[in-house]
Amino acid sequence: MPLHLYNSLSRRVEPFQPVDPERIAVYACGPTVYNHVHIGNWSLFTVADVLVRWLRESGYTVVYVQNITDVEDKIIRDSRAAGEDLATFTERWAGAFLAGMEDLDNKRQVDHFPRATDHVDGMVTMIQTLLDRGHAYIAEDGSIYYRVSSFDHYGELANIKREDLRAGASGRVKADEYEKEDVGDFALWKGWVEEDGDVFWDPTFTIDGEARVVKGRPGWHIECSVMSTEILGPRIDIHLGGEDLLFPHHQNEIAQSEAALDVHPWVTTWMHHKHLLVDGAKMSKSKGNFHTLKDLEDRYGKEITSAFRYLIASGHYRNSLDFSFKGLEAAERTIKNMRAARESLAAAAGNAAPSDYAASFEARFVAAMDDDLNTPEAFAALHDLRRQARNDTAAGELSAEDAAAALALLDKADRVFGLSLQQEARALTPEQQALLDERAAARAGKDWAASDRLRDELAAQGVLVKDTADGQEVAFE
Repeated sequence: MPLHLYNSLSRRVEPFQPVDPERIAVYACGPTVYNHVHIGNWSLFTVADVLVRWLRESGYTVVYVQNITDVEDKIIRDSRAAGEDLATFTERWAGAFLAGMEDLDNKRQVDHFPRATDHVDGMVTMIQTLLDRGHAYIAEDGSIYYRVSSFDHYGELANIKREDLRAGASGRVKADEYEKEDVGDFALWKGWVEEDGDVFWDPTFTIDGEARVVKGRPGWHIECSVMSTEILGPRIDIHLGGEDLLFPHHQNEIAQSEAALDVHPWVTTWMHHKHLLVDGAKMSKSKGNFHTLKDLEDRYGKEITSAFRYLIASGHYRNSLDFSFKGLEAAERTIKNMRAARESLAAAAGNAAPSDYAASFEARFVAAMDDDLNTPEAFAALHDLRRQARNDTAAGELSAEDAAAALALLDKADRVFGLSLQQEARALTPEQQALLDERAAARAGKDWAASDRLRDELAAQGVLVKDTADGQEVAFE
């Protein structure tokens, strides 16, 4: 079965049919950079990363764009509160985001990270086109609005009727702005207000045949339309985002892009990621369950990112995943088991050529991934393969060729999920091994004071020792 994906526009699973099979255009809404990105956003970025990895593993050539919003209401508010200019403020938080992308191994799959402030000229051009075609108008406050009533397809993505729109539902626009013609109209260009300070542009628009300088800044929705199309062109194969962006953001992107570009549909497949819950509830600072990637790394170390990737990928992107620290720790144990399995298979395989031992497991894996990224079933195939290989090894029935086949599938999955299964294992230095042996002897002699002292000495070197029924178990910080 070829790749099938759930399309939010049609509300059904459909065969993936790219505009140009030689070049798949993928766009994911990125962060608004005014603070650390929370793990709900990181879950979306990780799902997008897995999708792109799977497309490339399947032989497609992909151009993947993820934007950075660096001008927006919250950014202006917080940069002024911090006493910093827009560029200095956003550069710091964009840097934190890109560092997180690096830690999660998401960054290298992205071909372009456009920033909104680098594309303002293109936004002005698209807004002018919408003005010329009667899809936009200027209000008394100096803002330019999109005229929703001019677009016949408005509401299709969100499955709503235009008459059901609520005041303020267009996003980032005050509900009581009387200057708008209609409550559903949304800002393409926001006229300058005192709160904007020195954040403004002063382009010249032609309005009703008259050249007019309109001091202000772009609206939120126009940013993604322009950043995506200036890089990917007028047609996009897959557009991803969180479910909270479906309306109004993505609906408004469609309206302005299709009206300006004369295309329909502008996006072939819309994919929306379900909200990440934390301990069974929506993430909120007031509930004390709001976490960032930095929080996880501070608590567990940067190596926890592989476990986070596994935790996110092990659930289906269209189902709510309930994050917890217990779940993250369980994912970390699973990653360690998978790495150990890979190491054993690599040792058993040597340089042997793969047999067809893993063929049925690979068929299950591929079918699952092609079925709207059914990652839970894909992982089930992998874990079944690990169990089979372990049992056959114990029975002395796993040949080097069979081990090579199992190893090849694990490595394929590693390329798709980015779990760093081939991460180089840390080893004890001879000096650390001597300390560990000395501690074992101390424990055998019931010299608990020496045992504790040696444990602390090893911990100071990043070697964590846990006593189990089978002896000392070692982990690294």
